[in-house]
Amino acid sequence: MDSSLILQLGIAVVVIVLIAASTVRFALRSTRTGAEPVIRANVQKLKDGWYQLNIAVANRAPYGLVVDELKRVRPRSARLMSPIQSVSTRQGDFQVWSDPATDKPKTSIPLDLAIAAHDEHHGGVAPRSEAQITAWLFLPDGSDPTDLELELALFDGGDNLRSYRFGVMREVGPTKHRQAKSAPRRN
Repeated sequence: MDSSLILQLGIAVVVIVLIAASTVRFALRSTRTGAEPVIRANVQKLKDGWYQLNIAVANRAPYGLVVDELKRVRPRSARLMSPIQSVSTRQGDFQVWSDPATDKPKTSIPLDLAIAAHDEHHGGVAPRSEAQITAWLFLPDGSDPTDLELELALFDGGDNLRSYRFGVMREVGPTKHRQAKSAPRRN
């Protein structure tokens, strides 16, 4: 056999093995993507221009999620504030209530909230696969809070950052929650 033919066969085998490995990796990763999270959000008026956002996130994927950040998409004038902030001092780490009179609202707030993998649990969903997020929303006079568009940034099981945009519904009663559909952000 000619040595150039052996070299060509060797290169062909290496290329085939690389393509097969890439295909298997893609197939395994796509099976881990799971279902998208279900995001429901409502808003409750506290004072003029000041609202409380109640966001529920249900993980339907077979792996855990980490909610990294909540961002305001529109209106541009909307601002967010976490009701509770972590404070580090020489005496230790504490959680304190935010003060809207002195603390500055922002366009995004960090969350770092872990949500467990979805698994069936006695005919329902395991409680750790759902999370509640509370945030304060500040809007200028005349703004409708249902025009709000928010974005949750999540890390999935493969440490991929995924963003989901969603809207809010006005709270219609003390215990009723209406669902707002979430959609993945397309880059």
